[in-house]
Amino acid sequence: MWIWENKSWPDFHYDLTKITPVLEETVRAVAPLVLLSKDLESTKQLELESHILLDEALSTAKIEGEILDRESVRSSIVNRLGISKATRLSKSSQAFVDVLLESIRQSHSALTEQNLFKWHHMLFIEKPLLYTMVIGDYRNERMQVVSGRFGKQTVHFEAPCQNRDGVAEEMQQFLNWLENESCPSGYIKAAIAKFWFVTIHPFDDGNGRFSRLIAERCLAETENTNVRLYSLSTEIERNKIEYYELLEKCQSGDMDITEWIIWFLTQVKLAAMSSMKRLDKIRLSTLFWDQHKETAINDRQRKLIIRLLETNDFAEGVSRRKYKNLAKTSDPTAARDLKDLFDKSVLDVVGAGRSTKYVLKQR
Repeated sequence: MWIWENKSWPDFHYDLTKITPVLEETVRAVAPLVLLSKDLESTKQLELESHILLDEALSTAKIEGEILDRESVRSSIVNRLGISKATRLSKSSQAFVDVLLESIRQSHSALTEQNLFKWHHMLFIEKPLLYTMVIGDYRNERMQVVSGRFGKQTVHFEAPCQNRDGVAEEMQQFLNWLENESCPSGYIKAAIAKFWFVTIHPFDDGNGRFSRLIAERCLAETENTNVRLYSLSTEIERNKIEYYELLEKCQSGDMDITEWIIWFLTQVKLAAMSSMKRLDKIRLSTLFWDQHKETAINDRQRKLIIRLLETNDFAEGVSRRKYKNLAKTSDPTAARDLKDLFDKSVLDVVGAGRSTKYVLKQR
């Protein structure tokens, strides 16, 4: 029996005593991130959001088996946020980023069919070439999630309704609940909203992405913000196998979705913790540039410092060879640049001989 075949559908129930400890952990992880982000200067807040949006866009596409061009997505984000010049844009990346931004900026407004249809059009600005797909409206046929070759397929899930009218009725009930019903916590409501929407599976394609958009709107409203502070999709993508297994389990069970809610809250907690590390990097970067605002640094050296400040790639330090490749320069120039940064107390040296590496000097 699919969950929607239960007589009590869609009256989900859950064990709040089991959920509460995980909910408290989640709130403790998110609360300091929200507070600290609001204390950031607007430019730094946009910088944080640009990193989160990039993670979100790439991860949410990857969950659905798509690979986006990183530079194109990054350019679309900085262009829309107005924090840098775009270097490479594509219509599809720009439209995808617009959906991500518009959905979260309007998180305190009621979600409507018109919103969903508009975003679906934007999301699928480039129509599929290999199959027919309804874009900007609900599906009008039966929907199954299957795997395996023809004749030996396994049905992992079947969605309710076999025509548009039935789907529209299910969605109206969902949207009414989303706008009018209260839950013990907005985090629990986000978990239910994501599960409910993806179970209805109202569109021919894009249901997973839309379910995450809706969950993130619930989270933003709960946290009283209209910016993305963490990437839920990044954590789901890291645990994708577990995600699909749990979805299949809960969608073919009774109306108890306790296990799903606990898993979802855990992903929110992990996403917030990961974003907190990124925020710490932004604060470290701000402190660094304040300390070295009078230090003469060339463009090659600046590229290295930004890489050291913003990524984990060089957490253990960078060798002269890696710097040479990064800066696309000669070995003698790389050696002079690194020595210059060491003499100016920008870098420290660790190791010796061929193991020599350069790290940012701690103050």
